[in-house]
Amino acid sequence: MSTGATSEDARWARPEIRTAFQGKHERVREILAERVAAKSPNMVLASTYVPPDGAVSAYLLHRMLSRGDSTGTAWHSVFVNSGVEALGTVVKYLRNRHNRRGEAGACRILVLDPTGTARYAFGHAVPGLSAIVADGMLIVATVEEFLRRIGADWTSYVVIVDGLTDETLMPVRAALEVARERGAVVAWGLLGDEAALAPLRESVAVADLVLLGEVGAGNEMPCGTVSFTREMFALWNNTMDSIAHVSTFGGNGLAMQMLSENLIRWRPMDRHEHAAVTRMRHNRFTRSARLRMHSNTWQTRAIDLAAINLTFDAAGGVRYRHGTRGYIDLASGTGPAFRGHNVQSPDAIMAAGTDGDETSRLESTLARLTGLPIMLPAVSGQSAVDNALLAALCARPGRATVLTCRGNYSGKGPMSLALSRTSSFFRDRDEHAFSPYPVEVIEADIDDPAALRRALRRDDIAVVWLEIVQGYDCVEIPQAVLDEIERARADTGFLVGVDEIFTGFWRCDIDHFLACTGRGFRPDLVALSKALSDALVPIGAVMISAAVFAQMSRTAPDSAQWLRTHYRNDMAAGLARAALEAAEHDRSGSADIEAAMDAMLRRAVRSPLFAEYRRVGLLGRLVLSPRSIGARPRPSVQNYAEAVIARLIGKRCGAITLQMRIAPSTAGDGAPELVATMAEVGEFLERLPRWTVDRTTLGSLLGTAGREIAAALLRVRETYGDRKGGTHY
Repeated sequence: MSTGATSEDARWARPEIRTAFQGKHERVREILAERVAAKSPNMVLASTYVPPDGAVSAYLLHRMLSRGDSTGTAWHSVFVNSGVEALGTVVKYLRNRHNRRGEAGACRILVLDPTGTARYAFGHAVPGLSAIVADGMLIVATVEEFLRRIGADWTSYVVIVDGLTDETLMPVRAALEVARERGAVVAWGLLGDEAALAPLRESVAVADLVLLGEVGAGNEMPCGTVSFTREMFALWNNTMDSIAHVSTFGGNGLAMQMLSENLIRWRPMDRHEHAAVTRMRHNRFTRSARLRMHSNTWQTRAIDLAAINLTFDAAGGVRYRHGTRGYIDLASGTGPAFRGHNVQSPDAIMAAGTDGDETSRLESTLARLTGLPIMLPAVSGQSAVDNALLAALCARPGRATVLTCRGNYSGKGPMSLALSRTSSFFRDRDEHAFSPYPVEVIEADIDDPAALRRALRRDDIAVVWLEIVQGYDCVEIPQAVLDEIERARADTGFLVGVDEIFTGFWRCDIDHFLACTGRGFRPDLVALSKALSDALVPIGAVMISAAVFAQMSRTAPDSAQWLRTHYRNDMAAGLARAALEAAEHDRSGSADIEAAMDAMLRRAVRSPLFAEYRRVGLLGRLVLSPRSIGARPRPSVQNYAEAVIARLIGKRCGAITLQMRIAPSTAGDGAPELVATMAEVGEFLERLPRWTVDRTTLGSLLGTAGREIAAALLRVRETYGDRKGGTHY
């Protein structure tokens, strides 16, 4: 099938391949060194941790986009790791909206992107892919081509304004205003060209969504935002979608600080706004109310109800401080940290990336640890999976199918979302909510070896993608399945990719950096997450074999170059290399932590609240009993029940968990604290009665009423102030 591209589109005039970062990291280093010296929390738990500048940024985006709210349009903003992830969130939303409304035909999106970023990120530069899979998108590079294509056939439009002037965009705005009147949804975006900020702001009156990329952080580090009008955000502003699709407030405190600084520079605050920002930074109650108004309303309610809406005052190693209370971190090993928090020195941070090609040095370190020699830089686990799939498709031209295991969760990015459709995270209604997908995905049930064997015989599979341990549910892929894949790939010629985002970094095998290594399983591609950077900056990586890189370089040289350079960041690479080399020699307590986790889970599962526990290495999971939440609970119900218990663990034991998932740091000097805390958690959960959980739930429900009232009062005050004081630009 074709996407409708013509031969003229096949000769798409590619601009110079764009990199997200400009090689200047002075402001990032300065802020990061200050934050580390002050033990400021940075990346904690991205779904629940609310840095003050996250709320400030959401508020300032609302004020900038609505021009002081004088237009009557309120904006909700969410934060992601990069401009590409922001673009992916917009496209995901447009498809979801079209499918939820039950509109005829597939969602069709016309994209104007003079930077070429969308073309690479969505696989349109992969040779032959658009002739096999129709993803409903057409990406053009020029205003002239975009205006020629506008018509009733498109359900949505996305315009990237980098490099464009206000004069150039005037006819685009006029045409899109007509399209909106016909019911089309329009998104505008700015990735990295600050000079195009003025044309973007002039275009907001014709926008339903607005995205910003690394421009929000001065193009010095990964950063992305997506802002929705209140009418548009209503689609995801409910108990399930608010968690599943936009479950971040910007857990990266560094990015949020840089974003808020730049927003204030772009549009200086008046005295009323300055007072509002001051209150948000110093008052948790006000901060929560503002997040309801201008960020993720239902997610804020959920973390308020579960009492996990914490803003820590300090973070060092495995320890947090909130006021006078201390906490031990049993959770951030799942993503942002594997040595703990703020463990690198300010001097090392100021020097990171200043001594030549740190990216190549990190590549060498990871090659030694993984056995795969070539690195494709990324900024998160999600972008690593996206880039791994793109690499596999380039190396296997003519093949557009990915085989994965049912229940897999790989992220919410442009490519990775297609692999996450049957994760329990999305189970209720989203298996096909984001079609058409950019790749064909078939899913094999690990408990049905005959079906798996049949699927592996297909000749159109580019890559078999799997998590050795499905991290969200801590389900281990049986060795028999791995053996079946190994036997089939020699005959069929597909590649094998392994997602080690949850399982790598000595988490699931304390003797090996990758879980697959100890199982004797050798993939062609491996995805790694932002744990690389000691919770300092977003970074990820794809490690691939020399053969795969040689193949993709021959068949798709432009895509190969984009994958090698777009996220290249020597500062982040320097921080990651320092973290890895320190961790290799600082894991003496891993065996004790593993034994303590096993003992904790064994004690906890004696409680009637839990049906079982799962543990692989230093990744653990408690499973609630059907008597507690039902046989097949909605993900929102399960998430809330787990969050309430996590609240009790935090309150009674001073331990931070990722709901019922335990993933402590795998290196560093915190083993004694982790061991002692897990013993206390196990004892507490073993004796935890159901009535305590019910009472806590009721108390949370009653306690949230004050925050709802505060949010309502703030809306009234803001509206009154705008009418009285006028608009301030």
